[in-house]
Amino acid sequence: MGPSLYEIRKLPMADLHTHIDGSVSPRELFRIAQNHHRRILTPKGNELDSVTSFMRYVVSDGYGSMLDNIVDRFYPITGLMQTEGTIRDVAVEYVKEQRDDGVAYAEGRFAPQYHTREGLGFKDIIRSMAEGLVEGSERYGTRASLIVGIGRETTASRGVEVARAAADSGVVAALDLCGPEAGNPPRRFREAFRIGARAGLKATVHAGEGAGSLKRNIAYLGEAISELHANRLGHAIPLSKSERLTQAVLSKSISVEMNPVSNLVLRNIRNLKDLAIDRLLARGVLVSVNSDDPSLWPRGHLAEVYYRVCEAYGFGYRELDRLARNSFAGSFASEKDKSWLAEQYDAARRRALTA
Repeated sequence: MGPSLYEIRKLPMADLHTHIDGSVSPRELFRIAQNHHRRILTPKGNELDSVTSFMRYVVSDGYGSMLDNIVDRFYPITGLMQTEGTIRDVAVEYVKEQRDDGVAYAEGRFAPQYHTREGLGFKDIIRSMAEGLVEGSERYGTRASLIVGIGRETTASRGVEVARAAADSGVVAALDLCGPEAGNPPRRFREAFRIGARAGLKATVHAGEGAGSLKRNIAYLGEAISELHANRLGHAIPLSKSERLTQAVLSKSISVEMNPVSNLVLRNIRNLKDLAIDRLLARGVLVSVNSDDPSLWPRGHLAEVYYRVCEAYGFGYRELDRLARNSFAGSFASEKDKSWLAEQYDAARRRALTA
């Protein structure tokens, strides 16, 4: 019998792939909106005045179509986050909700380009988000690092602007490529990621999630490695289907941020076992499991993701420990923080054994 959800919740975990705007509960978004005298609106200016109407808009005609128009579906959230105060408050609440799910360390990502509608510049947007994460960490105890994303539907030159702002900020751990994947290959953003690398930023790239076909998903994964020199890959759904890519990931010690429940909800896989996490672990791939947008998916918070993966694959504590330690090792945290995470986890496991 594998670990129970109750047991998993007691373990301090790391969540490496979370979108800050998809990790705060709708109820808290409405509270933040009320505190700042703002409304939550659709792109057409229609007000969403309840959690029910909010979720009805986000889900729309089904989760399966979300990746096709992800920017519009997230508009009610990003539309709220157009001032320094709302951005900071969302960041603080993000850390609280991670803490409530038993997460000891979180890497939250967001794309500044979606927060400029009322005149904020990238510098102030990034600073506000970083300040909120610091405040949240100090208040709630969960440690948090900031990843800045480039929404890949934008121009290459706009991506360069985002990368420069992230590089100059002094508060960003890594650069990410996110947003609509189909028709937006990683190679378009080579210069942005060169700027990030020169500034010492790590690189993580959404790839192999929704490029439109298996062939294109594999091709975009290859570009993330060869063109953007990714330290981590986000999603990488078809990785196990390509021996060439698996060998590349192994030879370059690239970590893989899998998001099993997200992939299932968005209908990019039919079964959690489609990801072949067991086979990848057996090959030595540094796979971690993550929540992606936990406030939007049913049973999508990190502890539930671990539980559902263990249930689907028949994993016990041995595999659970491996996945958790992969997340610590693959994080963009300092070596000191990585050691702290491992120590916290090992102490919790010892307590579980003696309980």
